[in-house]
Amino acid sequence: LKWAYFQFIMSGGHETVSAHEAEQLCDAIKAFPIKEIGSQSWMRQHESIERLNIQAHLNAAAMRDDYITEALISFQKIPLLIHELIAIELWREKVYPHLVALDFAAKSTIAPYIVIYHEATLVSLLEAVLYSREACVACGDAAIDLADYVHRKLVSLLARPAPTTTTAAATAGETTAEKLEVTGQQQLEQQTSTLPFDIATKALSILRYLTDTLTSLPLSVMTRLLNVHDMPCVLVALMSAAPWTRQTPAGKQEKYSDGRWTEVAPHDRLKLTKTEVQIWLGLYNLLMEPECRGKYLFTSHNTAELLKLRAYFNEVFLDQLPLLGDLRRALEHLALATPPAPAPGITLEQMPEIRDHLVKASGNKWRKIAEHQLQSHFTLDDAALRENAKRLAATYDLSTLDALLPEQPVCAQCGAAAVQRCSRCKVEWYCRRQCQVEHWGKHKAQCDLLGAAAAQ
Repeated sequence: LKWAYFQFIMSGGHETVSAHEAEQLCDAIKAFPIKEIGSQSWMRQHESIERLNIQAHLNAAAMRDDYITEALISFQKIPLLIHELIAIELWREKVYPHLVALDFAAKSTIAPYIVIYHEATLVSLLEAVLYSREACVACGDAAIDLADYVHRKLVSLLARPAPTTTTAAATAGETTAEKLEVTGQQQLEQQTSTLPFDIATKALSILRYLTDTLTSLPLSVMTRLLNVHDMPCVLVALMSAAPWTRQTPAGKQEKYSDGRWTEVAPHDRLKLTKTEVQIWLGLYNLLMEPECRGKYLFTSHNTAELLKLRAYFNEVFLDQLPLLGDLRRALEHLALATPPAPAPGITLEQMPEIRDHLVKASGNKWRKIAEHQLQSHFTLDDAALRENAKRLAATYDLSTLDALLPEQPVCAQCGAAAVQRCSRCKVEWYCRRQCQVEHWGKHKAQCDLLGAAAAQ
């Protein structure tokens, strides 16, 4: 959460969603079949969820009453948010490749981008509300599906390298002619290239919040995190890989924190980021909670992996997270003697149901779903595109979003620090007039669309 959020609220910034409107928006949330993802009714629900997401983060930063979380709990909508999260993940995995083959982004990337970005919106909202213990408990049986989702994202974080600085530099170095030759699908891939990494880092926070309330969640959540997915070992592997750290071409170190990459001074390299803190707190909960220790099956392999954590403990580290002194002592005991195996017994385990239900409901007819969505949802005339742009302009209020910018905007043409914005559409930023003129050939269609929507 950014200091800019707090400054914005304290300086008189308005609410994007009032408490009364939040109740109405939460009450209207419903589950959509995969076939209807991208439809107009689905788009309207996305806009509602995005507004709730923005307001939830504003409330958290300003330390105000969290009426978004209260409304979601009161109307029992948190399990529905998890359902929608898994639905859009399955869409991206099964339907999206067929849509790419059908060139669904040829005319416009607005609707495709919104659909892809929906997963990030849902993860961000859940990250904001699951900080509350009551919200975690309100997940109910859907917490089992959420635990599996988090595991998939963390495994993907291990398999996918962190976004590099060379990609942005290469894009900024393209000539105007080269940028005009970029296809709609290539543009969409550029726009969404960093989303998987952003989503996975937010999944880390969600995991930590789940581990905070493990004893109040369905028993299968603990079983799956500990013995099905062996989450402690996954977190150890993440600590070793450290995908939130990268080197720039100039040899400088950058760390990912609060949604952006920042350069780390040499004397700050041992300072923990939010991402690293979430991992350590998750490990602490999984390994120090008595009920978790009684259920975790220690083997020679996972014991050896866990003992690798001892290399991270030093005075600077423990000064930042003093409670990990207990974890350090537990690891020293583990090095001397393996804990006894869990007591034998019969356990009836609940299984995750949402993903399997969605797969069965679709009948594995992913190609047909893609063809239906192409004709019904992604092949829009100019009037429909203008209507979509008009609704987006209402959802993303510029006065609010300017306060939420994590850093200074960059020029759409050359990538330098920007100081002015397109006066018509208010979307693209530029460092100087020459860059705006050179970028106009690529920006014109988007500017005409958004400008017409704003005028209406």
